[in-house]
Amino acid sequence: MAEAVLSFQGVQHRHKIPAPRWSKPWAHRLGPGIVDLNLKLYPGSILGLVGPNGAGKTTLLRMMAGILPLQTGTVMERIESEHWTEVEDLRTWVGHMPEQVRWQGRTTVRSILLELGEMRGAPARRIDSLLSLVGLQQRQDEQLDNLSQGMRQRLSIAAALLGSPKVLLLDEPFNGLDPVAAQAFTELIQRLANKGVSIVISSHMVAQLGGLIDRIGLIHRGQLLDEGPLQAVETRLALSGRYTVSGPGEVDLDACLKGIDYERIELMTNEEGWHLTFTGESKDVLQRLLSKDVVLSSWSPVAPNLVEWLCAATGMDVQDISLEVASSALLPMRTLEVGEDE
Repeated sequence: MAEAVLSFQGVQHRHKIPAPRWSKPWAHRLGPGIVDLNLKLYPGSILGLVGPNGAGKTTLLRMMAGILPLQTGTVMERIESEHWTEVEDLRTWVGHMPEQVRWQGRTTVRSILLELGEMRGAPARRIDSLLSLVGLQQRQDEQLDNLSQGMRQRLSIAAALLGSPKVLLLDEPFNGLDPVAAQAFTELIQRLANKGVSIVISSHMVAQLGGLIDRIGLIHRGQLLDEGPLQAVETRLALSGRYTVSGPGEVDLDACLKGIDYERIELMTNEEGWHLTFTGESKDVLQRLLSKDVVLSSWSPVAPNLVEWLCAATGMDVQDISLEVASSALLPMRTLEVGEDE
């Protein structure tokens, strides 16, 4: 694998929240945000940053884009040389696509990109190239008010690519897209990764990222719990090696699988048949069932969902991993000194 090109070391940004006192009615203290985070980005790699709503994904992306300042920590790059150099302005290397951009008005697609390109120093030929890349060449004279959600997402990613960034940050890019538009957007992201762009996608839906990302980062309460290649993180968190198998009718699975080294996770039965989820050697289980003339309808590995990822990473019960946004859930998991200012 290629070496990292961008490194975030001990970075932090915690939002200020009101903490009034009778002597200081306008005082603030540090509240939720990103705490002591370390992360490296690799060229041509697609990192899926996943976590529940309110975990800090958007805050992290804004830090990585240079929108929110670092309160502590450093950012290093070796994009132009083999040696690490401290980054003074992340906007030099990073393109950012926010979750929602309200493209509206009678301005055309090409006109708005030309205006943005003038601010970024991008020539007109760069605009034409981007329109072709994101599939808006035939819609370049369309007014912003007439764009569909999918076209607006394409325009947002074109705007993020104006400065030819080495790193592209996408905040919930699949929101509001129908399946066809989502597939087209996925193919566009893959083409950009093949060109060597390092891509970070934030999402609270792991299933949407299946088959697209090659690395995953689990974020919860402002902290990065684990990060790395998908299979490596699954193995570290003991989430790999799970399978499901199903079939029609009634089957005595205990008798059929006696002596097989496997662990039953769940067995469901209904009028249509049975459905077994287990860990162990799937080949041994399948061979035994077939040798007993058991009819099988399906077999597949089980991919963990977001709650399972977070439960495994935090050691918390499923009841404690809530997807509801609450202020207490946004506070850092570790106890830190709280600053205060006026």
